[in-house]
Amino acid sequence: MNQLKQSITSNSNRQAQLNKALKATANLWFIIAVIGQWLFAIYVAAFYGGAAMQGDFMKWNRVLPHGYAEGETMDNLATAIHVFLAVAILVGGPLQFIPAIRNRFRKFHRINGRLYVSLMILVGLSGVYMVLSKGTVSGLIGDISININAVLILIFSILTIQRALSKKFEAHNQWAFRLFLVANGVWFFRIGLMFWLMVMGGPVGFDPETFRGPFLIFLGFGQYLIPLAIYQLYLKSKKSNAFGKFSMSIILIGCFFITAIGIFAATMGMWLPRL
Repeated sequence: MNQLKQSITSNSNRQAQLNKALKATANLWFIIAVIGQWLFAIYVAAFYGGAAMQGDFMKWNRVLPHGYAEGETMDNLATAIHVFLAVAILVGGPLQFIPAIRNRFRKFHRINGRLYVSLMILVGLSGVYMVLSKGTVSGLIGDISININAVLILIFSILTIQRALSKKFEAHNQWAFRLFLVANGVWFFRIGLMFWLMVMGGPVGFDPETFRGPFLIFLGFGQYLIPLAIYQLYLKSKKSNAFGKFSMSIILIGCFFITAIGIFAATMGMWLPRL
């Protein structure tokens, strides 16, 4: 009987340690992701906002092809809305998932959440308009992948609101985080691309002149499908056995290093040089 109790206690302690490790690795990835997103937000605000304040809107085209076109008022307005709302989303979105803020400042959490979802709907709609009116550098495949991303943003926004109104708060939190992941597809694309370039030592799997190739097709869809798949595995691992929790912790550590390297490469090779 004593051996049975000791075995149960030992298994319980092991599960508790694995649960802590799983939570710690998830938090570690989230922290580095937030740092990277806020760096991206600073860059977007400084580059696009700086060009707008100087009246040099053509500067937008150095980063966003067809971002600004003389006389195209509606297209230019859609671009401006899309870019500057993205800054608010990058800054305000992560705040929704910090427990200390969510639990201590519930009113702020509700107001910020409503604002976040509202902005996401506007960004999703403006994104679809931009793709339909201007297209993307990657051609038809790029147009399709971006439009799918925009549609997922709209669907997840609706599901996030619906679960909150139904007071299904656990499901609400999960759909809100899925929304957070697909909302950052553009960010995932950039750090994924820069991670690839740094690791491979150059543009492997695509033509840097035409910006076409199998790797960019993979990344175009992977920018939101991979984070969603990993998050789904994470949710399942929370209810799985010791092996499942341990494996997910290893995956999240790998995600942390990939994200950190991608952020460093994007900051040093893409964002800072353009400021």
